[in-house]
Formats: sequence, C-alpha cells, structure tokens
Amino acid sequence: MTAKQFIQTILLLKILEVYSLVKFPTKKFGLSGHIDWRVHSKREKVKEMMQFAWKGYAENAWGFNELNSELGVPHNGSVFGSHHIGLSIIDSLDTLFIMGLQEEYEQGRKWVADNFTLDHIDGYLSVYELTVRIAGGLLSMYALTGDDLYISQSEYVIRKLLPAFNSSVLIPYARVSPALKKPAPHVWTPESLIGEIGSMNMEFFYTSEITGHRKYRPIVHQVRDKLDMLFKPRAMYPDYVHPRTAIWGPLKMSMGPTGGGGLYECMLKSWLRSNQLDNQARDLYMRAIHQAINSMVGLSFGGLTYVGELANFHVIRRMEHSTCFTGGLLALGSMAFFNDSRLEAKHLQLGKDLALTCRESYKRSATGLGPESFQFDSVPREDATARESDSKAYRLRPDVVETYLILWRLTHDQKYRDWGWEVVEALEKYCRTKFGFAGLENVYDPNGLRDGVQGSHLLSETLKFLYLLFSKDSLLPLKKWVFNTAGHPLPVRYINNKFRGNQLKPYVHFSI
Repeated sequence: MTAKQFIQTILLLKILEVYSLVKFPTKKFGLSGHIDWRVHSKREKVKEMMQFAWKGYAENAWGFNELNSELGVPHNGSVFGSHHIGLSIIDSLDTLFIMGLQEEYEQGRKWVADNFTLDHIDGYLSVYELTVRIAGGLLSMYALTGDDLYISQSEYVIRKLLPAFNSSVLIPYARVSPALKKPAPHVWTPESLIGEIGSMNMEFFYTSEITGHRKYRPIVHQVRDKLDMLFKPRAMYPDYVHPRTAIWGPLKMSMGPTGGGGLYECMLKSWLRSNQLDNQARDLYMRAIHQAINSMVGLSFGGLTYVGELANFHVIRRMEHSTCFTGGLLALGSMAFFNDSRLEAKHLQLGKDLALTCRESYKRSATGLGPESFQFDSVPREDATARESDSKAYRLRPDVVETYLILWRLTHDQKYRDWGWEVVEALEKYCRTKFGFAGLENVYDPNGLRDGVQGSHLLSETLKFLYLLFSKDSLLPLKKWVFNTAGHPLPVRYINNKFRGNQLKPYVHFSI
C-alpha cells in the first residue's frame, strides 16, 4: 500500500465513523455512538455465518433436530435422535434475537408456538440436554422478550423432567420418557454423570422465580445438598454416582462439562446469578475447585499448562476439547475470591494459561482448528496435539471461544479477539459446506473429510460467543447475565431489569 492509499483509507474510515454517529445514534442492546468498523465488520461476518447456517437448516431439516450439511438432509444422530422436537430451532432463538435477525427469529418462534411438544415421545431422552438446551433456551427467550409463550413452554418442559427425580436417594436418573413419565439410566452405564445432574440448578430456580411455583427449586436444590453431604474420596467429586444407592462409581475425575467441571460451573454460575447471595453454591465451588487445581493441573515439559484427568488418582496428561471451557470458568471464578487478591490473581492467570494451551491445540493443526482430545509430555513440540489414541476430529465445539469471550470481557487484551478471528477464518475455510457448516474428521489434514454434522451447539454457542466477542461489553454484560451450560443467557437476580421474577422476596436457601 502506498502512502497515498494509506491516507485515503484512513480518511474513508473517518468518514464512515462520522456517518455512523449520524445514521446510527442508538442501537439495540447498547450498540451506540462510536463504531470501530474493523471490529464491526468481523461481527457482521459472524452474523452472516449464522444466517447461512440457519438458512441451510430451515430449508433442509426444518423441525428435525439437526442438519446434515453435506447432503442437505436432516441429521438424526444428535442427542435426541430422530425425535421431532426442533432442537436447532429452540437452541438458536436467543442467538437470532441477539443478532437482530428478526425474520429468522419470528420463523423459529412460530414453530415453537405451533409445533413444539414432547407428548408423543415414549422413548427416553437425556434429562441434562432437555434441561440446558430446551428448557434453558426457552427460559432465555422469556428473559429477553417477556413473551408468555416461553414461560408456559419452559415450565411444560420442566414438568416433563420431574419423573427423573423419583429417586429415594435424591440422585436423579439420566434419562426420562416424556410420554411414559418414567426415568431410566444411561444405556451405557447404570450411573448418572455428576456434571449432568449438578448442572440443572439455574433452570429450575429461574422457573420457580418467574412462575411463582416454588416447588421446582427444591427439587434440584436437594440434589445439591445430597452431593454436598456425600463422603467424597480425597474431597473430590468422581464423575459417576448411582441414582439408586448414591454410591460413587469408578474413581475417575475430570473437568469436562458432564464430569466434575459441569458441577463446578453450575455452582459458580448459580452464585453469580443469585447476585452473589447463594453462599452454599459459592462455598461448594471454592472447595471443589481448589482440590481440582491441586490434583489435576500441571505444567508440561514444553511449558504449557494443562488440566488433566484422574483415574484412581493417577493423572492422565490429556485434555478434551470440551475441557477448554475451564479457562473461562477459572477466570470467571476469580470473582469469587473477593477477599483474597492473591487467589483472585492466581485463578485469573490460570484461566489465561489454559486459554493459551487450548489456542496452541488449534495453532498446531494444519486447519487452525483443535482436535477433540490432545496430550502432553511425550515430546515438547508435540504438546497439545492428538496422538493415534485420541480423536483428531473437530466438532464445531464452543469451549475455546467461550473462554476467549470471558477473558476478553475481563481483560480487554486484544489477543483474545485476534484468536477468535482465527477461528472464524478457519471455520469459513474448512467447515463451510453447500448447506451449512460441518465438523472435520482430522484437523491435521487440510484436505480431509468433513463429518457432515451441523450440531445445534454451533448456532446456540459457538457463533453466539464469537458474535459477542466482537460486540461491545454492553451487549449481555457479564454482571447482568450468566450463560448456562448450553450458552443460553439467564438474568442475574435483582440487578437485571429483564429478570422478570419476583424481585421483592429475599433469597432464601431451603431444602426438602
């Protein structure tokens, strides 16, 4: 670029900036005044990706759960299988609304109003997925809009989940049949996963708050009380617990969202969403996270921080892609240590270190996207890369960009936006198909196969977090909103005017 061209470019940007102040003096969700057009264009690119992904789903798999974006047909291998419950629709509504995609949003809302039901399903569905994705998505939309459709539909889903809690030892089952009103364990294990049964507090709590039916809240609170009271080996939560005996399963501990990490995340976010009044949740998080850090976090020979898994208290130096949300969790959790600046700084720094590690898992692949699992300490230059025993696939997961978003909001370090843009470019280059987006079978092969699956989490989480990464902090500020496990924003009590619950009654801890 010549000096003349450079000056012309600067002048053009200034003209656009002045134009934006005149043409767009206010914007929904706090986008007002000065617009950084470089950031604005990136946000608009993410919005276009969302429109494209939604269009592919709406035209080729409408009402089904997910899209096969390679073939342009429904994908029936999702968590809800071939049951016709519109997972991608409900999961996407808040993303469409936040992005201002009004036509697409109205299309989805109409389907929920006219077609959504669980009454016909006599098969068994995941209690966890129904809670965080379906109920969570509907509750988020009620908070954002105040539309009574969402309050009635979310309570309807919560009622369908209640049979799963018919356990004499207060540990819920993993699955439920909405039509038969019967619970069941997982197909592959009789035990429930600690992260799944511990991740439902916010949805049940908020349903009680907005409906006035306080019965929903103690149903999950008693699960928390039970887990809190159980004897825990070395003060840690194993990943499995039996719903009939409340006995721990194999001594396996992890920081994944369905393992201990999911429980810790929910406890921290329950405390934040309570406007920092739910002290039991905060105390549980603080005790558990200390043990996890002391037992599972290490430094590789190559200098990368990792959070491993425990098998009979032996550390396995491997991370799952889904564990990368831990960087954001620890950074967000630094706010829980408000009386100890040393611990606050330690947890924030650990969150940054894990973000760097997960970014390295992306950077060290040929596609710029990270594998499903990766290891450490074999050869330093091979840290954060997949071995033959790992999955080299990329499944459009949100965990890394969620961490980038939280760290950007807390630090405003430009590198997190830069790293997020690298993900956008890689998604466009390697995952965009004729009908939508698809995961990769091998991130180390730029010419490799795609898996054909446009998971609903791409629309509900990955693209949402990327959009927010390039938006102002006033769009869903972290002090007023908490994202549930599936990326759906729920309002903080008292200080968020979209809470829409009874804000006059004090927060009370009670159990049944």
